[in-house]
Amino acid sequence: MLWATWKKESGNVESALTLIPLMILFLGVLQISISVYARLSGDQQNQGAIAYAAMGSASNSGTPYGPGITSPWVDPLIAVPLPGGGSLLVGTRKTTLPAISPLLPNGDGFFTSGIAVQE
Repeated sequence: MLWATWKKESGNVESALTLIPLMILFLGVLQISISVYARLSGDQQNQGAIAYAAMGSASNSGTPYGPGITSPWVDPLIAVPLPGGGSLLVGTRKTTLPAISPLLPNGDGFFTSGIAVQE
């Protein structure tokens, strides 16, 4: 009697129809949360790298500074001269994230900018 109930497999179609949208929803929320976290940490990393470069300790070469960052700076660092001496150092980096969910098939890419005073 128990084996006949087990073999019937009723409810499998309903489980599959519920599981697919639930998985897409879960992966979509995961993609958004990873994207928000990466943007916040990318801003902090870029600001730290600009401050490090403003102290004269960093080179402007094409070595990667972290995961997902193909080139440290999109353009060469810009040094804007200040009237009282010194300069304002500005840099922009591009970060790309891999795709996790089918909602963003190409992943996420964004630019971060940092500014530091160079004396």
